[in-house]
Formats: sequence, C-alpha cells, structure tokens
Amino acid sequence: MSEFLQRFERQTDRQKARQTLPWPEKVRMAEEIRESIKQLRAAPSRKRATMPLPHTSQ
Repeated sequence: MSEFLQRFERQTDRQKARQTLPWPEKVRMAEEIRESIKQLRAAPSRKRATMPLPHTSQ
C-alpha cells in the first residue's frame, strides 16, 4: 500500500473517531487547537519548509 493511501486511511480513521465524540469533547479539542494556532502565530516567524505535492502516476 502506498504511503499516500496509508495516510488517507489514518486520516479517515481519525475523522470517524472524532465523529463519535460528545460535543463537550469536540469543543475542548477545538479550544486546544485554537490556542496552539495562537501560539504559533505569536512565535517569531521563520521560513517554513513546504511539503512537496505527492506525485501520482497514471
């Protein structure tokens, strides 16, 4: 199985797991993410590496 498909399946599993969470837990997770983003934006800016797009062979 390709790395892309493995990542896709892991993401799908995480999304399904989050779907079953109660609303208070979803809100808690969103608040944690919001705080993390706030801290990242406040950090001194650095040149961020870009991830190359996966190549698809057809």
